[in-house]
Amino acid sequence: MAIAAIIYLTGVAIGLSVMRDGWPLRLITALAWPLGPLAFVVVIGVLLTTALFLWPIPLLALAAVAALAVYAVGC
Repeated sequence: MAIAAIIYLTGVAIGLSVMRDGWPLRLITALAWPLGPLAFVVVIGVLLTTALFLWPIPLLALAAVAALAVYAVGC
């Protein structure tokens, strides 16, 4: 976890030093930075939910295979 924090803080420091905008926008960008992965997860979730209604049987089969793979790796 410490390595991830170091990588994140290094990215924030580089981003803040490279930006040409004023400090308020730099601060907003640094604070909003972690929302990117969350937005990715939400978009993928919405796409998979939509696909479940469009193609229910293939997607349920894929979900079952994925669940078995996660279970097999977790054991």
